[in-house]
Amino acid sequence: MDNQISAELAAAMDQINGHWDRAKAVLALLLDDRIKHEDALFVEAARMGGSPSYIASTSLEWIRNHVRLANTMPLLKRSLDPETGKLRIDEESIEIISQRAIDWSREAVLAKYLIERDNHKFPPILVVLGQPWVDDPTSDMWDEDGAARETSTTFEALDGQGRVGMLELGPTSSLYVFDGQHRLIGIAAALHLITYGRLDVRDREGNVKRDEALVLDDLVEEHGLDETRLQQLGAERMGVEIIPAVIRGETRADAQRRVRSIFTHVNKQASPLTKGEVAQLDEDNGFAIVARRIAVEHPLFKTGRNAVNFKNSTITKRSAHLTTLQTLTEMAKRYLTADESYAGWNAKGRELARRPVDEELVRGRADFKELWDHIADLPTFRGIASGQSPSRYRRFEHEVEKGSGGGRGYMLLRPIGQQALGQAVGVMRAEGVSWDDIFAKVAAMDGADGLRLDFVGGPWWGVLYDFNGQRINTKGLETAVKLLCHLIAGLPTDRDRRALRELVADARSVGEDEFRDYNGEIVPRSKIALPAPW
Repeated sequence: MDNQISAELAAAMDQINGHWDRAKAVLALLLDDRIKHEDALFVEAARMGGSPSYIASTSLEWIRNHVRLANTMPLLKRSLDPETGKLRIDEESIEIISQRAIDWSREAVLAKYLIERDNHKFPPILVVLGQPWVDDPTSDMWDEDGAARETSTTFEALDGQGRVGMLELGPTSSLYVFDGQHRLIGIAAALHLITYGRLDVRDREGNVKRDEALVLDDLVEEHGLDETRLQQLGAERMGVEIIPAVIRGETRADAQRRVRSIFTHVNKQASPLTKGEVAQLDEDNGFAIVARRIAVEHPLFKTGRNAVNFKNSTITKRSAHLTTLQTLTEMAKRYLTADESYAGWNAKGRELARRPVDEELVRGRADFKELWDHIADLPTFRGIASGQSPSRYRRFEHEVEKGSGGGRGYMLLRPIGQQALGQAVGVMRAEGVSWDDIFAKVAAMDGADGLRLDFVGGPWWGVLYDFNGQRINTKGLETAVKLLCHLIAGLPTDRDRRALRELVADARSVGEDEFRDYNGEIVPRSKIALPAPW
């Protein structure tokens, strides 16, 4: 009996599965027949805040051929400068769709990104779908009260709930990019470069730069690109979200306000990543990759406290953090690039960095770890590792109560000081100065207030310490790098020393031809000398 029931159940399941397989086959045939038509897009309907939208997946070639820039919208035509093609802000245009100016210098950068990177990815673009009557206030599609008789999109549902279907795109339909205009020009430029083998590079305003162009053959040779794959770029697909220019019952003013509001909300609600978060996630920037490994692996940062701030780029004076991930990333860049073998890790212009090979990353991590090994052995960092509070060393003298024993204004517990030391050590190591020679002097400075920022008798007063505002002076970073090299290893020429002396004098200026020397006295400029090397 049990065998008979099992056999009947199996037969029933086979019948159900057979029906489902046949139903799927029929559904596939129907969808294939409907989707192949170019006058409609297969979409999923969405609705938020009372505004409908339709989400589709389209080829890059389709986007290039069908989506236009917002500044070509007929609604804007009367406010465009006939000579420059740019939107003029006047009493009409100020109230219509808000669209940021296009930065045409990004065109070539984005085209290179799509062509060179195998794992390229663009987020969906947002476009507005309109019809000719939308831009004709006299059209019969507007009733006597100026309200639209129809919505400017026509959706044909293919399911019972109206969730999926076809969005009609007749010959008179028009699509204008609303959010994603730089992605659009990047796509068009990449496909142009693949088709014609050359792309002129433009400046921000859209003017062609003389004698500057991208040549496809050069990119293929430089990066070993697969030309067959490049020819398939136009067939790749990405997301497009489409909103109607006008909804039934809206006046033109209503429609303009709705579309403008959506644009504003889309841009305002997008929370940009902090620099620290970018460093955490970046898988192409070799300096960020090295920095975050050091941040979680180096013994100095594994002392049981929250030693590294992974989110923010600054450290408060009372913080227990020793550094930030953004500081470590910048420090790694400044230290490692003093060695020419790491020069290729730098991004070119506004392009994204290219991930170094694993062997280079291993070497970079070892080199950067060696720097932090020596820093961790400094007296102050040994004290912190034994349990002393970093804020005791970090705070300036005026920030603590007198007699409390704190307020050392310690340079190497400030992000700018760590960056300056990293770059200076990189420069000196590249010139052949030994680790022992460098850090014997840094340790001596550490033990004798030579790294105290707010001490008028020290080299950093006015350079990294703004004595007027009693705060860090971020503009003094490059001067600080030169000062460290001078104090530790000496500068190579009299010219270098004279130039540095002028920078130090500028930093100690307290008035017209008044400068404060290392004794705190007001003296003329000629009396400001370089601090003595250690």
